[in-house]
Amino acid sequence: MWPLSGPRNGEATSTGSAPDRMQSFLAALRHTPIPTAPPPHDAFQAALGLNLLALALRRDHVERLSEKLALADSTHMTRSVTVDVNLAALTDEQRRALRSDAIGSTRPPTTIWLPIARQARTDLAPVVVRDSVGKVMPRLTQVQAARAIKQGMRKAFRMLLDSAPRTRLIEHVRADLNRSRWLIEATIANMIDNGGLRSGPELAGSVEHHADGDTILSRSKQRLAEPDTIRALAECTARELFAQDSSLLHLLAMASTEYLLVVEVPTDHPQVFLAFDAPVIPARSNDRLARWLTFHHEFTVSYRTVIPRAVDSYHVTVEVPPEINISRFFLTSDVDLPARRALVEDMRAVARRYDRLLAVSPKLLELELQSIGSRLAEFGRRRFRDLETFKVYIGQCYATTSRRSPRFPAPATTPAGLDLDRRVVTGLARFAERYETGYFSKLEPSMPAAVLEHLADQVEAAELEKDIYVDNDPRENAGHTRWQRRPYGGDTQPVEPVSATVYIALADNRPSLATNVSTLLMAVLLLVLGVGLVLWQLNPQDGRQPFPAADAIVTTLLLVPGLMLSRLDIPSYRAVLGRLRLLPRYIAYGSVVVAGALALWVATMRAANLAPAFGIALVILLLALLVMAADGIAKRVRRFGRVPVRTVSPGWLIDEVTERRPRKLRQCAVEFSTMGHDDA
Repeated sequence: MWPLSGPRNGEATSTGSAPDRMQSFLAALRHTPIPTAPPPHDAFQAALGLNLLALALRRDHVERLSEKLALADSTHMTRSVTVDVNLAALTDEQRRALRSDAIGSTRPPTTIWLPIARQARTDLAPVVVRDSVGKVMPRLTQVQAARAIKQGMRKAFRMLLDSAPRTRLIEHVRADLNRSRWLIEATIANMIDNGGLRSGPELAGSVEHHADGDTILSRSKQRLAEPDTIRALAECTARELFAQDSSLLHLLAMASTEYLLVVEVPTDHPQVFLAFDAPVIPARSNDRLARWLTFHHEFTVSYRTVIPRAVDSYHVTVEVPPEINISRFFLTSDVDLPARRALVEDMRAVARRYDRLLAVSPKLLELELQSIGSRLAEFGRRRFRDLETFKVYIGQCYATTSRRSPRFPAPATTPAGLDLDRRVVTGLARFAERYETGYFSKLEPSMPAAVLEHLADQVEAAELEKDIYVDNDPRENAGHTRWQRRPYGGDTQPVEPVSATVYIALADNRPSLATNVSTLLMAVLLLVLGVGLVLWQLNPQDGRQPFPAADAIVTTLLLVPGLMLSRLDIPSYRAVLGRLRLLPRYIAYGSVVVAGALALWVATMRAANLAPAFGIALVILLLALLVMAADGIAKRVRRFGRVPVRTVSPGWLIDEVTERRPRKLRQCAVEFSTMGHDDA
């Protein structure tokens, strides 16, 4: 299923546990006024709302999705989205339900309302959708869309109520308890209109919210018209109808936290090309103190979004200023999560019943093991191809800065059975090769119950559900990668979307600010040393007397470093380049401060007190030079990193490329997401 809660900008949804969704609904129910009349019903609006929600969830009509990312600054990202729509994927019933002309219901529709994206209700901006020739497409207003969605959700609730098991409470809600039923429908409409839970004081004096529905019904009929009893019965009904993973709560969470971007599309052409600029996405972490104090050898960015599983391909591009180069750029997705989840569950289920199956039906056990073995081999083939592609990409990255080639761990010895080491992908690739050649014609001796349990733990820990797609743009300041749908065998494809993460590592291009700051440091160091030698030569016999040329020396110490600093290109700290050049910025400012402090010391102190000041200034400048040298070495070492040891990298990739996986993976410098805050 697709978990939902409050999302950020974008065409996605966020995670959230089912109890949280249920508690939010019950809290909204307690704040919703009890209606005195049934809500109005419109069959056309209800059909339109249900079809809009269904298409917005699955987006089967979207063939290709492309996004162009751009960093407005270090904490904000802009997106330009293009969508290729295939109207042939819509059925005739869907076209009639989505028609924009509600009057001409007997004729085939010439234009239909079509959802192409979902936008969070927070941080919204005006969105203009254009077609392939630049024509602005009409949009369904959010008020009109909300009206249709409310009608659709009410119809979905009534369908759920009619199909629910016939308990005493459900029967009474269908037939007699109209106001409790109306209250649930009004709560659904209230959440859609107001974006979820409304703030307000808790209703007091009601202890029946947690009572059993039969207990409340067993009381006198005179109390059934009381407001507390109506709310209590509505709450009990909601608890019975909405299971722990209710689809209706999923739909309601999406409808109450997001807006649908619905455009009017003509039906005379089966293919439609649409483009729009999505609202700006703010970074997840916006700690100003961290921005001022954190030094980056490279600026790392992660961007999370979701891809409809029905989409054939997804393109993502990024372009940065010429002063910055993209050192690493790749995309990972959990496209094989349903297949991995089913495989692990089957492995553990067979392991629990292994001895019973072996005693009752050894042939059935062998068939189950062969099914598991074939899926393990498929995982090994898929991830090994991804691993080889990534190694080629790292070799190309090395070739841009050095003649050396990347060094990867040596291949391990081939085991006789299925005992996998830490490098699960390599082990499964060897197993797949042997499995294809008929080496494992009988798996029962090689897969006892303990081995199955251990394999299930390894497959789950290695994150084998994540694939990887690397950059194929030859430019240093641009990146592009293409994700494409790869069905897993002959299994029925689920409808849940694919979570995708884009990783971008940005580095300062040469000549960088660090080189110029090192030159500035060396010049200030030589200036201080030269001034010190001059003062030593002009040292008066009486150390208590001032220097005869103190004014000229002070002027030199104040003006020369300041003039050199003004010649440096120091960007704003809000920009990405400013974040990359944060340490050189502080070093440059610090060198000027040291020269200024030394000038003040010369102007106010006597000759006998100047030697320690010049010594301290020289030591500080030498330490700054050492820091700059260490920073340059660290940047060069980081440039030759084979894989980012971060949470965005799949576990199997870190295991295959590095000698050992670290205990804790690091986060990126900034994280953007079209999903919610609790999607980790």
